[in-house]
This record gives sequence, structure tokens and C-alpha cells, in this order.
Amino acid sequence: MDRTCALQPTGRPGAAFLLAFSALLPSVGLAQVPPRCNAEVQEHLAALPLYEGEITDVRVIERVNLADDFGPEVFGVDAWVRLESCSGFLVLNLNKNCFLRQAYTRGDCEVQGLSKH
Repeated sequence: MDRTCALQPTGRPGAAFLLAFSALLPSVGLAQVPPRCNAEVQEHLAALPLYEGEITDVRVIERVNLADDFGPEVFGVDAWVRLESCSGFLVLNLNKNCFLRQAYTRGDCEVQGLSKH
């Protein structure tokens, strides 16, 4: 099962790509628990060459182990970032310890320095 949360951009001048993590909307369960790796996702987005207001939506999806009782419970997270300038996504793939494994774009999105899948 994936747990998805919506994150909204802050809109502060000079920090448009930083996200307001206090307004999370969990789609599973009643507890207001922030998704795993939110701070790391925020840091990686802040380091990318995105212009102010570029990020329109972010979904952080936890990849969990449902098939193996002996493996880790959580494999990591994927952050699917919707950008205003394109119809695809910017994807951040982090491991279970929140270290960035890869970042790439999908669809017609292009971000300088990232590969396109």
C-alpha cells in the first residue's frame, strides 16, 4: 500500500520551490503524521534550478514491502513533483534512509542537470 500526501508550495519570494510541510493532507489513516523524508525532499527541490512558482504540486509516496515478511518494511519514497512549465513530472527517488538515489523527469518536463525518462 502506498501512502500519498499532497504538499503545497509556499509562494514566499526567493523560496518558491520550498514547500509548506505543515499543511499536509494524508490520504490514508486519521493521524496527522508527515510522510517519511519530507525535509530531504524539500532540500533536494531547493537545490534544483527551478524558477519561483515552478512547483505546483508534490506527492510523496512511500514504497512499502507487501510481498516479503523477511525484508524491510519500507523500501523508500518517491516524490512526484508537478511543474507549471510542463505536463510531466520531476521525480525524486530516495532510499529508506532518505538519501537521494536518483532524480529524473518524465513526460515533456526538463530540468537542467537531470536525465529524462
